[in-house]
Amino acid sequence: MASDQPQAQSKKVSIFRRFSRRDRGDTPPSPFLMNQGIRPPVQRAPRRLQRNRSHAPAPAPVGLLTPPPSPPEKSSFDSSEASTCYRQPARSHFTIPMHSSGSRERVVPNALLTKPFPGNPQITSWDIFLPPSQMYSLYLGHAPQEMEDKWFIYSEGPDQAGKLKVHFHRSWTGTKVAELFVVMDTKGEGAGKIVGIKWNGGKDTNWMSEEAAKYSIRTACQCQLNVHLEE
Repeated sequence: MASDQPQAQSKKVSIFRRFSRRDRGDTPPSPFLMNQGIRPPVQRAPRRLQRNRSHAPAPAPVGLLTPPPSPPEKSSFDSSEASTCYRQPARSHFTIPMHSSGSRERVVPNALLTKPFPGNPQITSWDIFLPPSQMYSLYLGHAPQEMEDKWFIYSEGPDQAGKLKVHFHRSWTGTKVAELFVVMDTKGEGAGKIVGIKWNGGKDTNWMSEEAAKYSIRTACQCQLNVHLEE
């Protein structure tokens, strides 16, 4: 605990100040410093304006020719919108156990059956800054809620040094595609930094290259976590 450390250490400046952005006016406080975690604003569906029943026209007398009642108005939601990258998880076919963290939940590693990396995975450095809100989304992970969800994402850590691993698996097969190495500031605002990536470059991923692996993880983070990895 920060309160148990000597006073001299409490004045040390976090190493994350070196790469943290200056414009933090809109940066939310670290979710790791809050007792109940982040409580995102509740998004309410827009309400339709309804006519006052007292002014509704009286029903036609029985026996007169009247057109059949109009069918209920269908939702304006287009099925093509379901193919957009980021969507809210819906109730459906997977039953995923999770740990509670306030109003949001962190995905547990054993929520689905997964496979480890095959022999000789590829590894390289990667340098991407993450603000606290996106860092927290990686920390929480993503459990598939629909058959269309292709990714199962969970994290392990952070340890006392702030090291966190984020694992990416295919939800249908459990194949491990990649793993991100992240260092985060658990004592400050909660910002973080991706420092490396390990990926499956074998037959299961069609001999995926470094460029393809980074693109795949960027897409997964954007679609499932609403996290944008920008170098």
